[in-house]
Amino acid sequence: MHRARRVLLRLATGVMALAALGGLATPASAAPAAPSKPQTPQYSADDDYTAVWSRADALKLKQDKTNTAPRVSPDFPVITDKVWQWDTWPLTKLDTKTATYRGWHVIFALTAPRSVPFGDRHWYAKIGYYYSRDAKSWKYGGDLFQPGTAFGSRQWAGSAALVGDKVYSFYTASGHDNGGVNPNDPLQRLALATGRIHADTTHVWFTGFQDHRIIAQADGKLYQTLEQSQQGPIIYAFRDPFVFRDPRDRKVHLLFEGNTAGVAGTYQCTKRDIGDVPYGHQVPDNAKYYTGNIGLATADGDSMDHWKLQPPLLSANCVNQQTERPHLVIRDGKYYLFTISHKFTFAPGLSGWDGVYGFVGPALRGDYQPLNGSALVLGNPEDAPTQQYSHYVMPNGLVESFIDTVPTADGGTRFGGTLARTLVLSLRGNRTRLTHQLDYGFIP
Repeated sequence: MHRARRVLLRLATGVMALAALGGLATPASAAPAAPSKPQTPQYSADDDYTAVWSRADALKLKQDKTNTAPRVSPDFPVITDKVWQWDTWPLTKLDTKTATYRGWHVIFALTAPRSVPFGDRHWYAKIGYYYSRDAKSWKYGGDLFQPGTAFGSRQWAGSAALVGDKVYSFYTASGHDNGGVNPNDPLQRLALATGRIHADTTHVWFTGFQDHRIIAQADGKLYQTLEQSQQGPIIYAFRDPFVFRDPRDRKVHLLFEGNTAGVAGTYQCTKRDIGDVPYGHQVPDNAKYYTGNIGLATADGDSMDHWKLQPPLLSANCVNQQTERPHLVIRDGKYYLFTISHKFTFAPGLSGWDGVYGFVGPALRGDYQPLNGSALVLGNPEDAPTQQYSHYVMPNGLVESFIDTVPTADGGTRFGGTLARTLVLSLRGNRTRLTHQLDYGFIP
């Protein structure tokens, strides 16, 4: 699984060759050649190398003011009283930067009618869209897809890329097609539909999105299938496609959340998964059920008609079961890989927070290292552990998320289903730092 590429080394022989041909001797007083510095291995997208988030890394998790989100006030405003809104993503270009169309900012989100109980919204989810002139006063535009056109019984998170006036909308086809409202139907596949964006001075709308197709399914060799997963007790994952073009190989890729292939419970934690843990740390046997990873698929060309599953970029075997909504920020030649996760999805013997975690590497496929030593970038405060979730780090360093469940002064809770305040993140080298917060739902 962890085979490194063969690297062909060029030897600088010009001067030595001339010396040999001319019968010259190297003076005894000449300084010896400096030893060569070890180079970071370089991999291509289709190489069989997967970085790890180890238990040793996760044991370093701790909160402080640099990585703890401010408390969400229970009197937060709501964008619309028509739908719950949760996982949200902006319209982007293939370089991952947010895009505008004729002066309009556009975002997409998972939505469900507010008549549905907040906890049941996942089983009714559809992709809705919003538009705004100032990137914070959002108008709800309705469903992106026409009824009956999308795959799955509901749609879960994805991404959307603008090319000209054409929009490539990637999403998770969750549940069997026409399966109805069924929380016991965990099937997940990656899907794509294309449409066109339109706008005038008053609103934004879309046409098309009639050509839905499934572009990737778990294969049981690189990524766990639903059938393999159901042999164990842990929630299944093959979802959340994030599209981008790698500036180095110029290919279009998808990140997604997966699980390591194989029948649940048969995985054996390796030394690499565990890492250099403190003396006495024991790995509980049922940690073997926790096999989250960040997967990769590559398009065969700019048409994005066909996709090839690649080995995972990063695994969290024996560390965490869910590496949700993976996404990238590419800056200063470094690849910053972000994912969200819950406290309850950490493997036994470990603990974290609901929030966003991150890693930095030298290339798309490479030796990713956890940011801040542990991977924690932003987590919820201890006294409001589920206040917000589904963080999305944008190339400008802003982090959007949605409000989940907020404690109130009387000991109760208020459900959110709307955008939280945007947080500002300093990102330098292998360190991140929360600096301040902006308006609710500011996504420029």
